[in-house]
Amino acid sequence: MLGIDIGYGFAKAVSAEGKRACFPSLAAPAGHDQALDLGFGGPAPGHRVTVRRLNGQAQEYLIGEAAQESFLASGFLGAEKPAELHDLLLLTAAYLVGAGTTGFPPVQVDLAVGLPLAFYRAQKDVLKTRLEALAAHVSVDGGGERYISFRRVLVVPQGAGVVFVQGLPKGRGFAGVIDIGQYTTDFLLVDLRTGRPVVEASGSVEAGCHLVAQRVSQAYLAKTGRPLPPRMERRMLEDLAETGRTVFRGGELDLSREYGEAVEDVAEAVARQVLSAWRDFTDSVAVTYLAGGGALLLGERLARAFPNPVLVEDPVFANALGYLRMLSGGKGKGD
Repeated sequence: MLGIDIGYGFAKAVSAEGKRACFPSLAAPAGHDQALDLGFGGPAPGHRVTVRRLNGQAQEYLIGEAAQESFLASGFLGAEKPAELHDLLLLTAAYLVGAGTTGFPPVQVDLAVGLPLAFYRAQKDVLKTRLEALAAHVSVDGGGERYISFRRVLVVPQGAGVVFVQGLPKGRGFAGVIDIGQYTTDFLLVDLRTGRPVVEASGSVEAGCHLVAQRVSQAYLAKTGRPLPPRMERRMLEDLAETGRTVFRGGELDLSREYGEAVEDVAEAVARQVLSAWRDFTDSVAVTYLAGGGALLLGERLARAFPNPVLVEDPVFANALGYLRMLSGGKGKGD
């Protein structure tokens, strides 16, 4: 059994056996060139993946950090996730946490995945049908080829996984979930009396960590006169998160003020939109769970805007863990 969360920024997967995988949601066609090895440093980052379809057609890809170095890298640029890229990332994640078989008859996988709340009703049946039909022979990083297919597919709303793995407190009022991703923030409000979501106070907003990258790129251009190459965004953000500075032409470029202002402003924008949806319920919110990779970036600022904020355990993998628990029929904390 697998729980897989294909996010706009990162793909995360967990298995019932406790294996985990996490990599950037990026892919590029693989060339015939091999990474230059100078004899020092660790292995090349990212993954090299071969997918052989049932018709015999095989293609090789660079995935995650490996694709980040390619000019041909593609990721999720808008609200919709192209099926080909989504499924390629899903097969890679499934392989990395142990899915697939080499023997006959093949052992199929039980899979749970999520959809943003804004698309859940319209797309859940289409996604379920597509993944139930997905099958391929997959090899990652030169490992043995395995046949991966799915016996059972459970599609759940993003944010519900957080509730399931974190659990709900006893009592009255409401529990809020804010799941901050790369391009979207999903929010969910659950009535503690009934355990059911409040539909009109749950949804998605197109605001996430990419807005911080956008603001920082603008500041970089203003200070250097040069646009920041898209494939350098992630690396520079990592530098700024650690020290507030990055390297520019042999020296240090101080963007600490611009980075801090960007984080503050994006957190405020997310809070404003969520609080607008919760306006009739805010005074009755008993706890606000902050989850997703964006919670590590924006969580401290968001905590000031919401009642009784709690950063969930393992926020990056919270949804995937919740999906897995829902698939297995387990109970969340406090149930």
